Amino acid sequence: MIEVKDLCFAYPGTKNILSDVSFSLEAGHCLALLGNNGAGKSTLLKCFNRIHEPQKGTIEVDGVSVHAMKRVEIARTMAYVAQQTDAGQLTVFDSVLLGRKPYIKMNPTEEDLEITRSVIRRMDLERYALRYTDELSGGELQKVVLARALAQQPKILLLDEPTSNLDLHNQHEVMRIAAEIARDDGLTVIVVIHDLNLALRYCDRFLFIHNGGVYCYGDEQLVTAELLTDVYQVQAQVLEVHGRKLVFVE
Repeated sequence: MIEVKDLCFAYPGTKNILSDVSFSLEAGHCLALLGNNGAGKSTLLKCFNRIHEPQKGTIEVDGVSVHAMKRVEIARTMAYVAQQTDAGQLTVFDSVLLGRKPYIKMNPTEEDLEITRSVIRRMDLERYALRYTDELSGGELQKVVLARALAQQPKILLLDEPTSNLDLHNQHEVMRIAAEIARDDGLTVIVVIHDLNLALRYCDRFLFIHNGGVYCYGDEQLVTAELLTDVYQVQAQVLEVHGRKLVFVE
């Protein structure tokens, strides 16, 4: 369970980017963070793992304040995947093994190696295990980064625009994996995403940020044409097609 209470954040010398943000999220859900560019979605994500330190408010995971956690505890609790991924000069196996860093004291144990192998199998990356990450396509690299995050064995997975710069197939593949992780592993997954239709297909909770605060929060029923006009200033229709909600901008 994540509990966010009265969270406020501002960069030095600026007014609040986020003001009095509050919500709670149980394990097993995939949450889409939505809103215009500059609304504070990525900033909020970075407050969870203290890349950014809020000026006010609290974030608790299972009743424990993130502010009171040591860095290694945060790394064992949350895995963060940034917008930009640096391929580097590592094999896929070694890149995924880096996810075990919060647990490794001297050298990787057999358990660390087996967890790495297991995650690589799960993500269908076995044929790439000895390839260098800078030789991979964008979609393949994103799966490696997700695999590294899973190797941390976190309770919470934080994804910052994981589908940006991916083709249509890989956008759906990455979001399918995120939703599967939440559903099957009982993780809490929080995704910053711009594509409303991808969010509606794969996420089951939606938090819209507008004017620095929570405009609304809930399941897909709250996604209406009126909401999209208020948040995005666009005229749109929200229709049901083959049992799924779809957004069409007029």
